[in-house]
Amino acid sequence: MIDEHDDPTDLSETNWTPTTASSAVVLLGTAGGVAALTATVGVVKGALAAAAGAVCLAAALWLLTWDDWRVPARLAASLLVVPAGAAIAAGVGYETLVAFARSFPASSPTRVVGESLRILGVLAVLVGSTVAVLGAAASVRSVATSRSLSQLLDAANRVTVPPLLLSLALGGHAVLTNFDVGLAGIVGDFVSEATEWLLAPSGDGIHLLSFVLLAVAATLASYLAVRDLPTEELAGEAAIADVRVADIAAGLRRTLGRLAGVGLLALPVAFLVEAAASVSAGPAVPPESVRSGLLVVTGSAGLRSLLWWVALVAGALAAVAALVRRSSRAETDELLVGYAPFLAGLTVVAGVRVAHRPLLDALVGFVAGRLDAPLAGQFRDLSGSVVTFYGSETVVLGLTAGLLLLAVAGVFALWVAFAVGFVTDRVAGPALAGGGLFVAAAFAGTVSAPTWLVFGSLVAALVVWDAGEFAATLGSEVGRRAPTRRVELLHALGALAVGTCGALAAGALAWGLPAGGRGETGGLSVALLAAVAGVVLLVTALR
Repeated sequence: MIDEHDDPTDLSETNWTPTTASSAVVLLGTAGGVAALTATVGVVKGALAAAAGAVCLAAALWLLTWDDWRVPARLAASLLVVPAGAAIAAGVGYETLVAFARSFPASSPTRVVGESLRILGVLAVLVGSTVAVLGAAASVRSVATSRSLSQLLDAANRVTVPPLLLSLALGGHAVLTNFDVGLAGIVGDFVSEATEWLLAPSGDGIHLLSFVLLAVAATLASYLAVRDLPTEELAGEAAIADVRVADIAAGLRRTLGRLAGVGLLALPVAFLVEAAASVSAGPAVPPESVRSGLLVVTGSAGLRSLLWWVALVAGALAAVAALVRRSSRAETDELLVGYAPFLAGLTVVAGVRVAHRPLLDALVGFVAGRLDAPLAGQFRDLSGSVVTFYGSETVVLGLTAGLLLLAVAGVFALWVAFAVGFVTDRVAGPALAGGGLFVAAAFAGTVSAPTWLVFGSLVAALVVWDAGEFAATLGSEVGRRAPTRRVELLHALGALAVGTCGALAAGALAWGLPAGGRGETGGLSVALLAAVAGVVLLVTALR
């Protein structure tokens, strides 16, 4: 409670977050709905693992909202991406494996489609529950925003880079080694052919494409070097023949930029001209008067070498100048914040290096233990062959990179939901919690969940969403320390009452129809229509 003599400006910024009572309603409603649905469908173990991953993602989002201790917070948030992706993938993968083992082989060919749809329904319940837990955890402090998700997506991408690149390098090395392919020979042949094509092409052709490519590279590198070098700062007011050096540099920069643009446009033209010139039939392309001049220019080894060295030196100068400018403009804290996810990725690589063997043994044993005897033996043989070919460290590192890519895909999907306007910053957490619970409840009806549980979970989803929105509104207007508990509980009870009335009406319509004219599909359709009407009534009453 806020004392009447307190100055609101003295309150911490954490006061202007969602209020406590309604946030508790969101947490309890989500937890109850998820527990009931996952227990009925039979995915409790996977739901617990996936929920732990969702909580890790919410914690990472919370860390990314810190204004103080940004570097350790970014490092910790980046590291949390790994257990988050692993837990969600383990939960979903485990339940997929269990559902597959229960459903297949099917009792008859006609049951294949039905069993496949059942597996899809189980996974939808699990994914919806995971999203609901993420939204509920993020709604406590409203940490799920477009800004925090963008930062998390950036951090997840950077964490993924070291393990992904190293796993690809180790996998490529294993392929080349086991197939007895000489890497040095491949690289040497490629470099030799590329060097010959660029610097000393053979044959009677005009070789226009490689020459234009060299010219464009030299012009573009020179433009970047002139643009990024501190010419104006170093020249000051110095002049040559009454013309300021800075003005000369500016004019040179504009000219080089225009030439680079023209060169880029000329690349496809050069390709078409060279392709047409290689065809012997028809008139000569280009005409002989032009062709002789092009042969002299494009066939000059000295000119090609000059363009190559200009591109190389100017490109190096441009890279150094850009790095120096960026480092001088950015504060040390900003640089460390940007490099923290890469450090987290290297930490992941080091952890895999130390513990790859026991991790792989535990994973293979776990998966094989959930399969029937014939499949378990085949899985062990196949996994043993893969480990023998690539090595245990490469396999575990590749699996880790795959988990991180899945985490990146999940965060990107959330970011897209924010970008297209499906979720707004103010009520992102409650929207995710209510939406995930709604999806889980809807698909639970396809896997033989009782109707009362489906309707009850739909009501819980609506109450969660409305209570979360009410908490965010009150928190932004009066603060979480204001005495609003009674108002919040009354609001939640009102939403629950209206939602319950809608659900009861839907159930009465579904079960009250005559048995002969109702049918299973007809009763479900009428019930769903009544549920939609209940939703409309709820939203109307609350607004």
